[in-house]
Amino acid sequence: MSNVLLDYMKNRFINELVSPSKKSLKPGPVVTISRDYGCPAKRIAGMLSSALNRKELENNSHFHWHWIGKEILDESAKELNLNPTILKQIANKEQSGVVNEIVMSLSHKYYPGDQKIKKTIGEVIRTFAEQGHVIIVGRGGVSIARDIPDSLHIKLQAPVEWRINDVSKKQQIMLTDARRKIEELDAHRDQIRQFFEGKNVNDSAYDVVFNYMTLDEEDIVTTILQLMESKNLI
Repeated sequence: MSNVLLDYMKNRFINELVSPSKKSLKPGPVVTISRDYGCPAKRIAGMLSSALNRKELENNSHFHWHWIGKEILDESAKELNLNPTILKQIANKEQSGVVNEIVMSLSHKYYPGDQKIKKTIGEVIRTFAEQGHVIIVGRGGVSIARDIPDSLHIKLQAPVEWRINDVSKKQQIMLTDARRKIEELDAHRDQIRQFFEGKNVNDSAYDVVFNYMTLDEEDIVTTILQLMESKNLI
């Protein structure tokens, strides 16, 4: 998937500066998927993109769907001349004081500032969303692309006790460690959404919320496809 994604980014985004005059008159279609830790959104995104591409092929369409996640931050890091790991750390931090501590520990001569990082990550995500035929996993996608009419916003969640047991089993770690990990990563993901939204994002921001504990992955993907058809996204 990595090579396909890199080609996709190169051909459609890396060499493009999206100005108002170049933006599509009808941005999208785009699907965003947010999730609680322990709900494998990347697997859903992969299954969904494969199903969408089969439909496009059946319809003799030239469109091709891709899903993207942390690669968005990698591309933002290129634009800012920052290490992607450092950029991810900064984007995940809530307090500017923590950001300053990270910055002080760096040897970079150029640091663009917290606001420019926020602006650049947002612009990269927005560019993908406006170009369309893309599934954005996490990274505050719902906050940045919510106003695009041709969009569908999904959240995957499950009861915390179920996620604790599932993560403990899959990662072969103690239940207490799984709980700690889930609490930390859920908090970080909330911070990312707040980072772009400027306030808490509740479930009303999403078009549909799926309970990963009670639904099969195939059922989730099938329902998403039906919703996309009803919204004329495909």
